Amino acid sequence: MVVRYKILRHRSIIIIKNKLNMGKKFKNIFIVTVLFFAFTFSVAAQTIAPTTGAGLKDRVKDLRQNIGNIKTQEKTESEAIKTKRAELNTQLKNTSDAAKKRLETVREEAKKMAETRQAELKDKISKLRDEKKKQIATRLDEQMARLNTQWTDHFNNTLNRLSEILSKVELRSDKAGANGKDVVAVKTAIQNAKTAIETARTAVENQAKKTYTATFTSEDKLGAVFKAVKEQLKDDLFGLRDGAMKSAREAVQSALQELKSLNF
Repeated sequence: MVVRYKILRHRSIIIIKNKLNMGKKFKNIFIVTVLFFAFTFSVAAQTIAPTTGAGLKDRVKDLRQNIGNIKTQEKTESEAIKTKRAELNTQLKNTSDAAKKRLETVREEAKKMAETRQAELKDKISKLRDEKKKQIATRLDEQMARLNTQWTDHFNNTLNRLSEILSKVELRSDKAGANGKDVVAVKTAIQNAKTAIETARTAVENQAKKTYTATFTSEDKLGAVFKAVKEQLKDDLFGLRDGAMKSAREAVQSALQELKSLNF
């Protein structure tokens, strides 16, 4: 019994020692592994971190510089647009004032040229025996002169408004061009519209020069004479409306459509 006990005890001691030795081996392996990874990450941190930090700073610096350049460019473009707007507004005012002055001048010239015929008409009207016909003839004569003035003023104002619209189209196209858009077609349409407006202004001035004075030889032909003069005035005004004025409107509309096609 004693011998068996000693043998078992000896075996138990050997098993315990073996287990302890195995534990030490695993412990050593674990420690070595931890130290390896710690060393690896330390070296990587020393090598990569400074480079990454410097690169990030450079990228932030470049980004800020680009933002600054964009802001400077936008400010320059904004100032250029403001300057162009002021120039166009001044140009519009000068053109409008000049057109109005020319109309007044041509009307005065036309009035002076028609003074002789107007005097003859008034003399003939005064000799009419029918007082009612005198009043009608006088009223119709004044009415035709007033209608021509009203319509030519209306046409002139319409051309001023078209010029204002065109100036806005031009400003918008300049801004689109500054942002890289192809504005060649828009610029061509704008120039065509300017030409059409100037052509219409000349036509309006020519209409303003006209006078409509009835000429009759006998009292019984008075109605037919005034009717013919009134129809002539109507044809001339409608011809201007449906001719040069319509062309100017369509040209400005074309420029506006070209601008819209840029989707800007």
